[in-house]
Amino acid sequence: MTVSVIRKVAECTMNMDFNVDKKGDWDWGAGVALYGLRRVYEKTGDKNVYNFIKRFVDYHMEHSKLVYTVNTTAPLLSVVLLYKETGNPKYLDFCETFAAWIMQDAPRTVNRELEHTVINADFSNEIWVDTIFMAGVFLVELGCLTQNERYIEEGIFQATSHMEKLLDPQSKLLYHGFSYQTQDYLSGCLWGRGNSWAVVSVAEIVELLRTYPGTGLEARIDRLCRLIAIQVEGIVAVQADNGLWHTVMNDSSSYCETSASAGFVYGMRQGVRLGYLPDTVSAAVMKGYHAVIEKISAQGVVTDTSIGTGIHKDIESYYHVPKDEIMPWGQGLALLMLSGGLPE
Repeated sequence: MTVSVIRKVAECTMNMDFNVDKKGDWDWGAGVALYGLRRVYEKTGDKNVYNFIKRFVDYHMEHSKLVYTVNTTAPLLSVVLLYKETGNPKYLDFCETFAAWIMQDAPRTVNRELEHTVINADFSNEIWVDTIFMAGVFLVELGCLTQNERYIEEGIFQATSHMEKLLDPQSKLLYHGFSYQTQDYLSGCLWGRGNSWAVVSVAEIVELLRTYPGTGLEARIDRLCRLIAIQVEGIVAVQADNGLWHTVMNDSSSYCETSASAGFVYGMRQGVRLGYLPDTVSAAVMKGYHAVIEKISAQGVVTDTSIGTGIHKDIESYYHVPKDEIMPWGQGLALLMLSGGLPE
């Protein structure tokens, strides 16, 4: 059953428009969708999926007007795949150019975290939980590939520092963002998909580093795993009766959101498999998996996925974020979940 669902969701994803935010084709939405497709290719060996990724990346590397931001770094995860598959140095050079911008030129807070930069907007001295996935995973993977420990250390630092700053000790969940300028958590929202970015990212980072030949990273990895274990306690505690999670995680009157739920299922399942989360999490994973499957239409659309969600002025505004159209991040996160297979 899982294989047929993967095929259906992948086909739907390859036929959709990634540029739903109308900010450009090379942006975070495409990055998440392509990453989900990458995992499908790595799981199934489907050459149609690989060829789609390659056509998209090759075309936009040549023709898109690239803007260097945290969010536009997300598609680099698929450029890494193409370098691994082809050995063509143009892909590695492209990745190194983005990495150089992150390491040297990207705006940072007073605490050295990356400011969350996007196309056509400025969030000075703000950190957003999204950054952990958009840039952190890429830095660690590129660092492992090139044995550049500066990249690895930077990716781990970004994930760890963001989580430590955004963690609410009472709920054990992460805030959407924090402003060093105003010294507050902005909207104060414990946002669903934001929390899932952290869970997914730590799973990817830990798996990458399990096979990395470098030494001296164990304490940093352990620290990151301890943080995610705390967060997962909070996540499991607020799972809805239907198996999904709410978009405002600590408010059951807010709607259940599918992309966040798929991310939680994927990341928590990986955490159990890799040994940094307890087996007791598996019941929530299984319940969530089946709930997400129910949200996939006969055409492969991952339904009830919220549109791109910046930090709003207040928590109430999150209740009204639309969730009625196909979104590339919903497709991508569901493909990640499906690529892991049926939970045990």
